[in-house]
Amino acid sequence: MAMSLADLLLPLFLLVFLTRSRSQCPTNPSAIVNDTQVLLSLRDRLGIKVWIETANPRAWRGVEWSSDNQVEGLALSRFNLSGVFPATWAELPSLARLDLSQNGLSSLEVPCKNMQLNLLNLSSNSLQEFPGNLSSLESLESLDLSGNFLTVAGLPKFSLTLRSLNLSINNLTGSFSIGGNLGLEALELSHNGLSGSIPETFGEMTNLTRLDISYNRFRGDLPDIWSKNLELRYMRISKNSLQGGLPPSLRRLRKLSVLHAAYNSLSGPLELEDGDFASIEVLNLGLNGFSGTIPATLGGLRNIREIWLDSNNLTGTIPGELSKLSHLQKLVLRGNRFSGAIPLELGNCSNIREIWLGSNNLTGTIPGELSKLSHLQLLVLTGNRFSGAIPPELGNWSNIREIWLDSNNLTGTIPGELSKLSHLQKLVLTGNRFSGAIPPELGNWSNIREIWLDSNNLTGTIPGELSKLSHLQMLVLNRNDMGGELPSGLSNCTELVSLWLDQNKFSGNLPDSFGNLSRLLALGLSSNDLVGSIPAMLQNMSSLQFLILENNRFSGSIPDWLPRLTNLRAMDFSGNRFSGEMPESIGRLFANVQLYNQNKRSVMIQTTRGLLYNGFAYPTSIDFSFNQLTGSIPAAIGDLYKLQVLDLSHNQLTGPIPESLGKARNLSEVALASNRLNGSIPSSVADLSFLTIFDVSNNSLVGRIPDSPQLSSMDAALFAGNQLCGLPLTNTCSSTAMLPHKPRTEGQGGSEQDQREVTIVSVAIFVAAFFNAFFWTYFAANHRAHSQLCGCWQSNL
Repeated sequence: MAMSLADLLLPLFLLVFLTRSRSQCPTNPSAIVNDTQVLLSLRDRLGIKVWIETANPRAWRGVEWSSDNQVEGLALSRFNLSGVFPATWAELPSLARLDLSQNGLSSLEVPCKNMQLNLLNLSSNSLQEFPGNLSSLESLESLDLSGNFLTVAGLPKFSLTLRSLNLSINNLTGSFSIGGNLGLEALELSHNGLSGSIPETFGEMTNLTRLDISYNRFRGDLPDIWSKNLELRYMRISKNSLQGGLPPSLRRLRKLSVLHAAYNSLSGPLELEDGDFASIEVLNLGLNGFSGTIPATLGGLRNIREIWLDSNNLTGTIPGELSKLSHLQKLVLRGNRFSGAIPLELGNCSNIREIWLGSNNLTGTIPGELSKLSHLQLLVLTGNRFSGAIPPELGNWSNIREIWLDSNNLTGTIPGELSKLSHLQKLVLTGNRFSGAIPPELGNWSNIREIWLDSNNLTGTIPGELSKLSHLQMLVLNRNDMGGELPSGLSNCTELVSLWLDQNKFSGNLPDSFGNLSRLLALGLSSNDLVGSIPAMLQNMSSLQFLILENNRFSGSIPDWLPRLTNLRAMDFSGNRFSGEMPESIGRLFANVQLYNQNKRSVMIQTTRGLLYNGFAYPTSIDFSFNQLTGSIPAAIGDLYKLQVLDLSHNQLTGPIPESLGKARNLSEVALASNRLNGSIPSSVADLSFLTIFDVSNNSLVGRIPDSPQLSSMDAALFAGNQLCGLPLTNTCSSTAMLPHKPRTEGQGGSEQDQREVTIVSVAIFVAAFFNAFFWTYFAANHRAHSQLCGCWQSNL
């Protein structure tokens, strides 16, 4: 093959370059020339554009040179490589490290013999099988093949020098065989589909220091095979189907410092003898079936930093011996059946950062001794039976970030001393019996993000001082006995994404200044005593997804500017005094939103902007029921292709149901009951294939109900109070019964009398109670249990 001019001149260029600058001159010019030629060959084969011939090869990205000018490492991660990586790399005589991770390689050519390479990283590529000749890499110490598509669970024979093997995040299935590779020090097999029992050969790997087989399908008892694994320091066996208890040979490993065994089916009492887990620092046994009490010997694990015993069947009291654990930083006991009081001695755990005691049967008061925990950042006492008041001395915490005291029987007022918690980001007091007013001193919190005070007996007004909370994202005060006018100063909380004030006694007008809350996603004001029209300034809420105003005394017309809220997906104006006709502009709603996905269960999602609503967890909906709307249903309702729930019931609407309704193909629920609609049900309703509820009861509709599987299977009560016939009604239609209107296409005939008998109709769904009962309960309660409490411990499985 003919050489290019650049190929001929490059060696000359390098020699000239090296001669001209002796202070930068390599000591081995021939080595750099030879290795550069190999690199150029790789460049041409792989299309590496960043290696430019006219530049100094020592400055090429990803090339690591030794002091004697030989390539000793190639760091080619994220070089957009694909296909087969050629064996040319083996012509670099000093190459010891080859990192090809995060590319699209399908294979690696390995020479018959190589004595230099000791690190090979092929993670996050597209390999479907092990590269051939891996045993010829006679000095290989570390091999990473994670994040590929390997399927064979049996290992090839590797060099005896291999110490670290990572096969995690592949498609390995079936039983696993370690082969003859018993000299490994680290073996990573997580996130595959391996099954069967844990291989007994693991117990023969006497050099093993790290073993991770989590997120597989291993089953059977956790075997008692570990007596020879004297060097084992880290073991992760979480998320399998392992049974039985912790075998003695595992508990007696003197160097084991981390054991993650969560999310299995381990059971029986927690057996822990003196001397067991002598070096343990992290013990995670959560989400299993352990029963009985916590042994007092747990207090003898002097090196332990984290204890995870959550979601088991443990009973009894929390032993005071835990106070001896001077290095303890995290205690997770949530989701058991512990009873009794929090031991006062727990206040002596001077280094503890997190205490999770939620979802138990703990009683008594919250000990003031906990105020001594100066390093405490998180306290979760959710879902117990604690009583009494919050100790004021808890305001002495200097590092607390989150306090969760919800769903207990706590009483008294909210202590103003909590305003001293300068690092506090979240306070959750939901579902207690707190009374009195919100202390105005809470406006001194400089870092607060979320305040949950809902479902208590709070009175008084919203303190104007809360307008100083510049980082506040969520303010939840619903289901209290608060009143007065809404403070316009809340508009200064420009980071607000959620404002829930429903089921109180707030009065007066909705402040115009709320329109400045451009990041607000949800505004809930239902079941108060608010009056007046909806301020036009609210159209500036460009992020708003939920606008819930039900059961107030709002009046005036439905605003025609609603489509300017381009992210709006649910509005509930029911139970007010809105009047007049619905605007034609309503047909432009929901143009930019995504449809409800029933698989999106999470109400809240974590983003770079913080905690936000997952709007896809709710259907797009319009609820104007129980108002005084008049006129006809606008034909533009058919333009709402993404509308899923429509409730216009209990108004004074007249005229026919528009034929265009059938174009709103995603409708699943429609409620038009108790209006003054006339004519027939349009035939286009039969095209609504997702329809589950179609309530047109108590109108003046006549004629035949359109034939469709959806309509004929509904409750007949949804069509009562009209002069309709056909399924699901029991009365059959006469031969002269009016047929549903079907639009006449061009060229179709029909007498004038026939055309007079054809009437345009509309459909709607019944969701008047959806946001009043389900939305509030599900959003407020389910968020608390789901958003961070679950996410924190799952990340540690």
